[in-house]
Amino acid sequence: MFFLLLFPLAVEAIHFAIVKETAFIRAKQLSGGRGIINVGCGPHRTVWAQKVSEDPEVVANIDVVPDGVPNFLHLDLETDPLPFKDKQFGCAFASHTLEHLDNWEFALNEMMRVADYVVIVLPNPRSIGGWLSPEHRQHFPLADMETLAQLYPNLVVYC
Repeated sequence: MFFLLLFPLAVEAIHFAIVKETAFIRAKQLSGGRGIINVGCGPHRTVWAQKVSEDPEVVANIDVVPDGVPNFLHLDLETDPLPFKDKQFGCAFASHTLEHLDNWEFALNEMMRVADYVVIVLPNPRSIGGWLSPEHRQHFPLADMETLAQLYPNLVVYC
């Protein structure tokens, strides 16, 4: 019986890892060798996030929580403009970041300003864990994700 309870969580964790890795591979392709800004890097959370923050193509790691990763900038993503020139980066990457922000539009617009492309990963709306997390201030149904992709032609959304 215990196994039946854990199985859906294990499947969700595997899906989560595959989607994040696929999205980061896409960000590397889109960067065109011009560098990636990792917004909401959060390496303090997972081994996978630590791996991304240390990737040689990531030239800046941004988060509200100070951390010991290379090229780290401590910023409030909801209020602080990113301290970079327009289109300085080939790609901005934000994995499981926007759902933690009240002012996610500001953060997304700043990413669009400093990068040619933006790749975001949002919680899968079919995932119960995403809806139940007390840290999530936003929930993005599939229709909202499709609208974002239409409003921002250089945005790639994964869930």
